[in-house]
Amino acid sequence: SSPSSGAPPLAEFGDDPVSEKPIVVKDGRFGPYITDGVTNITVPGSMAIEELTREQAIEMLADKRAKGPAPKKTTRRAPAKRKVAAGK
Repeated sequence: SSPSSGAPPLAEFGDDPVSEKPIVVKDGRFGPYITDGVTNITVPGSMAIEELTREQAIEMLADKRAKGPAPKKTTRRAPAKRKVAAGK
């Protein structure tokens, strides 16, 4: 029994009122996270999973959705243009 994606969820909160998908808490690479299969939120380290309520889980998912997708972090600088400018 390896801790794969087939592992049972740490907690279940029933269906999300917005997405109508089941909300579960799973153990991920970066610790536990709440997911409805679409939106994922890492559970803050200060928050105990045992104390997490359905209302909190729904609220956190709603907040995350309202913010939209996480901005993509790009480590590369602007490509090509720099090289052309440097050559002059």
